[in-house]
Amino acid sequence: MVSYADIERLKAYGPQGDGWVLSVYLDVDQSKASNLKRGFETVLQNLLREVERGVDEHAREEFAANRARVLRFLQSYEPRKKGVVIFSDVRHEFWWDRELPVLLPNLARFERAPYLRPLIEVLDEYERYGVVLIDKEKARLFTVHLGEIEEHEAVFDDVPRRTVTTSMDRLWSQKNLQRHHDMHVHWHATHVAERLRELVERYHFDRLIIGGTVQAVGELLRVLPKRLSERVAGTISVPVTASVSDVLAEVLRLEEQVERQTEHQLVESLLTAAGKGERAVVGPTATLEALHEGRVWRLIYVGNHALMGSACAQCGALFWEPQRETCWYCGGKLEAVPDFLDRVLERTLALGGSVEEVRGSAAEKLKAAGGLGAFLRY
Repeated sequence: MVSYADIERLKAYGPQGDGWVLSVYLDVDQSKASNLKRGFETVLQNLLREVERGVDEHAREEFAANRARVLRFLQSYEPRKKGVVIFSDVRHEFWWDRELPVLLPNLARFERAPYLRPLIEVLDEYERYGVVLIDKEKARLFTVHLGEIEEHEAVFDDVPRRTVTTSMDRLWSQKNLQRHHDMHVHWHATHVAERLRELVERYHFDRLIIGGTVQAVGELLRVLPKRLSERVAGTISVPVTASVSDVLAEVLRLEEQVERQTEHQLVESLLTAAGKGERAVVGPTATLEALHEGRVWRLIYVGNHALMGSACAQCGALFWEPQRETCWYCGGKLEAVPDFLDRVLERTLALGGSVEEVRGSAAEKLKAAGGLGAFLRY
């Protein structure tokens, strides 16, 4: 499984001197006819041929060594998930590969550093969720990440049953039994909350989803410490006895809803802050100017937005205006940059900022404002 810690380590990796990294993202989903009989190997060979055409003649030998290394790996590779990611730098004996249970684009890059955009976007779309199903006596704990679910140890507590009677002389005893029962339900919820605290420390999940019986869910919500209650994304109507597949289906449904809602709120906040001039900008010109000044803290973008632009050959500044020919910072000549949005994202990450892709209604709203914006450090 891939984590944000992996991303940080990959961002920190840079080949020394004139080294290069071959980055490969490959769709190997065996439910697709095109991938049966190892069709993904043919796809990769075609991708590498395309990359080779653009490789500088001084780097061709290094590219050939990395290509051979990746192809050898793939010859013995048996797909178990939907996608695979590979980074290879032969000169410095660097190798990193992961399988992912989500679909990936087919692409290859040969650049000075690992090409991380698709990996970052996957992690952004699939946050890590903690899930608890609880009734008055039992709880089951799960984590969900990248479309996969893992069940952890269950929690059991011996809660005495309530006794119902109509005898008047037992009314006082019945009330005592009710209080005793409720006290044990409370203890059970407190026990589960403690296990959840341990779970978040171990797996660092971003959000929490709770399901189960009404009384048990309500009691758990009451006893959750603030650190956990702030992560509650919602509740699901799933019994404690539900199958793992049913739990996953409900979590993914809620996850999609939460992600779109969060993105909508993010874009609303961005547009409002930019309109008030409160450390935020929207539109390519203002955003790229802030990026050049190192002020971008969090870049918000529409992934499929066709952003065309150029870079200064002298100082590296980025511009999106197609009519510009010279850099307004140093006067250097501007050169067209293919995959301009990728360059913008890479520059943001290199300067210590974060990036966030938005989809759906949030993307439409941001696209109307230029498809790009940022929250600023100052």
